Amino acid sequence: MPALAGVLTAVLACASCFCQQTTAAPQPEGERIFAQRCARCHGESGQGISAAITILGPSLEAEHNPGLVMAAEEIGPEHMPRFEYVLSVDQMRAVSGYVAQKLAVIPVGGGNVSDGGELYRSYCATCHRTAVRGGALGFVGTNAPALTSDSAALIAGTIRWGPGPMPSFPQAVLTDAQVDSIVKYIQVVQHPANPGGRAMDWIGPVIEGVAAWCAVLALILFCIWTEIGGRG
Repeated sequence: MPALAGVLTAVLACASCFCQQTTAAPQPEGERIFAQRCARCHGESGQGISAAITILGPSLEAEHNPGLVMAAEEIGPEHMPRFEYVLSVDQMRAVSGYVAQKLAVIPVGGGNVSDGGELYRSYCATCHRTAVRGGALGFVGTNAPALTSDSAALIAGTIRWGPGPMPSFPQAVLTDAQVDSIVKYIQVVQHPANPGGRAMDWIGPVIEGVAAWCAVLALILFCIWTEIGGRG
């Protein structure tokens, strides 16, 4: 009997070990849903994917705010589908947590404005202009988009992602700290300090100077016209 009991114990132990090896651990809910519904547009690691004609899904590698991810899932910004009636609140929360905690690997929020300005002028201003308003790119027949309303996460992810005709800037070209500094500089340009007076929508010093000279010239002509009229 003791021998039989020993054999049964060994058999049960082997069976238990076999079941543990052949039964895969359940995949976390957020990762599973992301792989099923989001990866085909945003990439398996959230790196972003570009199509030949349109940009499929932006990079999520700098999106540290789960609330913004969940809001995007609910409302479906631009060409992204809405998941409000497809996923439950808990499922959307799981996906947003997975994106913010696992996929967001680019740090943002602590950059240096001065360094960012130098880097922006070296790498970005040629296409996006110094005032981050974008412009026409004759050599590729398209326009560089304005960055005036883009979030920090979208800008940082785009630098790494390089959608469409825009080149990507990997770690070998720009470090995470440098990307963060560029983002910080763009945010300052997006919301510049106003010392007073009319900002003229921050068009730029050249246009503002031309407008000022036109106003002075108009005032001079008005004075001349008034003088001539007075003599008549």
